[in-house]
Parts: sequence; structure tokens; C-alpha cells
Amino acid sequence: MQIRTAALLPATALVFGLLSGVVVAPAFAVPATTIVVDAPEGAPDLEDASPALKAAGYGGTITRKEVLARAKDWWDRKVPYSQSAYAWDVNKGKKYRTDCSGFVSMTWKITSSRNTSTLDDIATKVAWASLKPGDMVLRAGHHVKLFEKWTSSAKTSMWIYEEGSTATDMDHETVSVSYLKDNGYVPWKYKKITD
Repeated sequence: MQIRTAALLPATALVFGLLSGVVVAPAFAVPATTIVVDAPEGAPDLEDASPALKAAGYGGTITRKEVLARAKDWWDRKVPYSQSAYAWDVNKGKKYRTDCSGFVSMTWKITSSRNTSTLDDIATKVAWASLKPGDMVLRAGHHVKLFEKWTSSAKTSMWIYEEGSTATDMDHETVSVSYLKDNGYVPWKYKKITD
């Protein structure tokens, strides 16, 4: 979230100035007013510095079990896809953007909603066969899916969670590794996830 401070002119001075074509500045001190503007996608929120967020574990380590519980919560609630809307996480500690990257940011309990061009900054590439619950498959700059589990020991397809699109909203479905590879996806592990 970005915060801007602006001084408001008294209404009479503003009206006088507009009618006369002259800008009139008040001759007395005007209290500052805070205007809150949503940060652009991927921009860090000022809340990131909040001791309360850190105390609640945001931005810290997280278990794979917790990541999947957080993902399942949005799936159970059928949180609709949007690139501008925000929704609470499972414990109502923080809101996240309800698109694909905001969803993964929420599951990892990071301090802001990242985008598909910045999620890899906090992750490490892994081999396809090494994917574990809570990892992501990322098509940088385009889309991201959260890995839940393999469909079989062959490791040729997987169950994923994702905020798919405005047409599908929250998805929990299977997808093949060959499809993901053919479409430019790469497997990643969140740096602060614990086994």
C-alpha cells in the first residue's frame, strides 16, 4: 500500500480561486490528510515493516503442511480471480491480491502480493522430480500454479491449486508435466519453506 499526504484547501478558497482563475493559498496552517492508494502489482506494501505482521509469522519460515492448508482455504471459499481485488488469508491476518501470484504469495505467507516476475526472487529452481507439496511451477511473467502432489509414482502429472482466470477462478486439478514444460513452466521451491 502506498501512502500519500496532501493538504486540502478550504472549500471557499478553492471555489474563489476557480471562479476568478487565480490560485489562492490559505493564510493559515492546513492539517495534512492521508490518502491511501493501492500499490501496483508486485510493489511491497508499507505494512511489510509492521512488527505485528512479523510477530504473526508473515515473511518467516512456513511448513509445507501450512502452505497446503492455506491453499485449501481459498479453494474451499471459492475466492474469485481478480487482478485488483484482495481477500483475507485463513487467519484474517493479511489480505492478498486474488490473482495467481497473489494466491501463491498468500500460501507462502509472505508480507506482500508479489507478481509472476518477482516470485522467483524468493525461490530456488528444483528438478521436476524433486517437486514437493507447496512448491510452485512458474511461467515467469505470465502465470503460476501451486504444486500439491503427484498423481502417481511415475511423476508425469500432478495436482495443483491456482487462481486460474476470471473464467475459472480457483482451480484444483491435474496437469501433466509435458504440458507444463511445453508451455514454459519451471519448478521452484520457496526459500523459507521447511519440510
